[in-house]
Amino acid sequence: MVQSSSSPQLPENVAVVLRISAGSFVDGFSVSLQILEDGQIIQEDDDLPPIPAAPEIPQLYQEWQNISLEGSRQLQAVSGQVTNVANLENWRQRTQSLEDYCRRWFQDRAFSSLRDRIRANTRVRTDQSVPIIIRCPTRDQNQNELLRRLPWHIWDLFTNLPNGEFALFTNFRPQVATLEAPVRVLAIFGSSQGGLQLEQDQAALKILEQRGAEIIRQSEPSEETLSRLLFDEDWDILFFAGHSSSQGTSGQIQISQGNLLPLHALRQSLRRAVTRGLKLAIFNSCDGLGIADFLTGLNVPAVIVMREPVPDRIACQFLLYFLREFSQGTPLCLAVREARDRLESIQSIFPAASWLPTVCLNPNQPELVWPVPTPLPPPSPVSRLRSYFRRHSFIIIGFATFALIVIIAVARPIACQIFPAICIDQVENLEKFISIGRHSIANSKVQLSEPYLSLKKQGIDAFAKENYGDAATIFDNLRSQAQQNKYAPGGYQKALAALQDPEILIYRNNAFVNIRHTQNPNLPIYTIAVTAPLNLDAGLGILFGVAQAQDIAVKQEINLQVVIANDSNNPAQAQQVAEILSNDAKILAVVGHYTSPNTCAALKVYSSKELVLISPTSTVVNLQSNPNCGGDPNKVFFRTVSSSRVEAHSLVQYLVDVLKKPQPKVVAFYNSKESFSKDLFAQFVQVIKAFKGGVIATFDLSDPNFDTSQLPPEVKDADALAVLPDGQTNDTIAFQKAINIIKLNNREKPVLGANPLYLQEFINQAKDTTVNRLFLAVDWHPKQCGAAAFAKQINEYWGGDLNRRTALAYEAVQAVLQAIKLSNSPVTRQDIQQKLSETEILPGVAASSAIIKGLPISFDATGDRRELTTRAIVTVNDKLRFDLVKDVPCPNQQ
Repeated sequence: MVQSSSSPQLPENVAVVLRISAGSFVDGFSVSLQILEDGQIIQEDDDLPPIPAAPEIPQLYQEWQNISLEGSRQLQAVSGQVTNVANLENWRQRTQSLEDYCRRWFQDRAFSSLRDRIRANTRVRTDQSVPIIIRCPTRDQNQNELLRRLPWHIWDLFTNLPNGEFALFTNFRPQVATLEAPVRVLAIFGSSQGGLQLEQDQAALKILEQRGAEIIRQSEPSEETLSRLLFDEDWDILFFAGHSSSQGTSGQIQISQGNLLPLHALRQSLRRAVTRGLKLAIFNSCDGLGIADFLTGLNVPAVIVMREPVPDRIACQFLLYFLREFSQGTPLCLAVREARDRLESIQSIFPAASWLPTVCLNPNQPELVWPVPTPLPPPSPVSRLRSYFRRHSFIIIGFATFALIVIIAVARPIACQIFPAICIDQVENLEKFISIGRHSIANSKVQLSEPYLSLKKQGIDAFAKENYGDAATIFDNLRSQAQQNKYAPGGYQKALAALQDPEILIYRNNAFVNIRHTQNPNLPIYTIAVTAPLNLDAGLGILFGVAQAQDIAVKQEINLQVVIANDSNNPAQAQQVAEILSNDAKILAVVGHYTSPNTCAALKVYSSKELVLISPTSTVVNLQSNPNCGGDPNKVFFRTVSSSRVEAHSLVQYLVDVLKKPQPKVVAFYNSKESFSKDLFAQFVQVIKAFKGGVIATFDLSDPNFDTSQLPPEVKDADALAVLPDGQTNDTIAFQKAINIIKLNNREKPVLGANPLYLQEFINQAKDTTVNRLFLAVDWHPKQCGAAAFAKQINEYWGGDLNRRTALAYEAVQAVLQAIKLSNSPVTRQDIQQKLSETEILPGVAASSAIIKGLPISFDATGDRRELTTRAIVTVNDKLRFDLVKDVPCPNQQ
């Protein structure tokens, strides 16, 4: 269970997500619980007792569903409609049988425990609604559908929680603005074939007009008219009344007699309507779950549908009751509950009437509430100034502009210190930082000389023109020439730079997989992205690992395509890159980012789009559930690296056991303004206390007044220094101060360092002051047990030894490829997330690591790597290279 403290002030919005998975009606289901306040997960329980088996529900439901009513709003009414009292009585009996069985099921202690936990942890006012959102991601789609159709409202949770309402899960999406006056409604009325009383729906909508809504009505419109209205105008609410039916995760409506319109024909128009502010869709028609799935897939925040074929009278009555409540300011879910409860009065004639209406919600979204009409302002002196303004507008505008410039110049520095987010500038021409092969990546550290630079440009030009065969050939020739020229006099460095350009290898393989797919369309292309700071060696190390993993996958006839993105080690740019990658539906997963602040900024975007992010280097503890990172409601974050807790423990353990400093006294240097450095420092303090030691002095590397011209006097009493800088996020000031501290120490005291110091460029600056006195904790080193084969492979690919960033990025791609392999075709983002989540609980799902022989790649419920519970220790040898001084146990010895 994960729980955070909450403030006494009641939240504005509360939602409960009940996730039912991994089971069946025969065996029972596992269940987990999330409680959200104002869009943030404040409690998460995954230690709940399983829901018991209910083997008779499928049959009872099927028998109940086989009876339908004459005059329903279903497009294709099933045979055997109710036409007489005998059939009506049979329908009542079947309804009662299913309801009685469900009530007994809901009385099980597992449901009681769940009910009590929800009641105890939802803090709401009496005028607030609490959507109880059912999420059903089991492997069996038929079971998912049945779970979504059950009469959940008869569970006594809703008796004990009078402001609760059953809802269906859509997705965790970014919040959108709530309704504002005047509300614009597009009301579509389809065919009334079969005697539907659609005029009653038209009359009910007048309630909204009386509350200030602007309603545009369209009766039996053409597809062209609907598309134009949705595409060109702004709508808050989309309403449809008539015949409809679901088809898988979509549906169709009858817009006129004999004219059926599949909703996917309106996909782009509906998508445009959402971007222009569509907030609620109401389909007062039959069999709407597939329709709801389609609309919520387009990010419509809330949808109201009928879960089953609905009798015409029920549809009319529900709409009338609902609009009365909702237009008076009752929150959406409470209004749906009120209207549904009122339908119980006609269940003697229409059994199960109250089962049908349901709302489908994004748990992050603030509750939709009808806006209070804005009254016209009373006459004021301002109106009398309008004529004056028109006559003297040039002078007034000039003065206002000058005043605004002065205010911005004075206030912006202050505002930026208080609210940094408002000073984040959008990166211009961001597309230059992202490429699949059509251009080079902007701000990359890679620098090529002739003839390799010209050859690379030729290959990119061919790729941009989709001449993939020419592109692959040019890139192959480039690498072949570089390989030959490596041994030519004076050509080694230029050739090595070309061989160590991961862009070239990735673009070559991207071209090749497109050729192979054209030749054999049955071999699908799987696209992933890698995002890292390519202006730093650390980012290039990540790209090396991805390029190497792709090349091996392509040789194994897997059409893996890689999109490269440069986040420039800047959280604002990382977030903008994430937006672009997330909106590319072809991308199944992302490998990156480098530092935790960049990963945190981007995760807010990836989670809302259900795009898996696997980081090989971000180590902040509990990053997945961190509210500053968005809380990751869709659980898309995983990492192949161990956490900073493991890093801190490994360093202190080495200090105590190997360097023989029991109960050590340490002076610590860290950056209080950066999340990774702060987190590692916090973990270090906790761990050293557990070893009965302590931090005797702390210094902030981000403090402009901290002088690094000399060591603090407290150092003389210390057993060691802990130098824990950031990963050069945004600037290098703290990092350079860390280097100065180590140089001033001059090998006097042992130094425990943070992993961002694992850079050759760092050694080049600190030089021999690090030799055998700087110790870092790493998850992979070429000399550690089980790493020899991969270390040899790295050397063959890149002409030298590389570090953990390359290895762990390689593992990240391995994990994605295993998830693809285990998924059905076509592979979706949700498949990748599910398979990675299952690595902890199901045998045979985890990939086998190539970087350490015998090690699997599996993740726990928080996305953390399960196998990496301790780290190897490295130091700097007299050749000024990182060398292994303490190994971890071999996998087969664990």
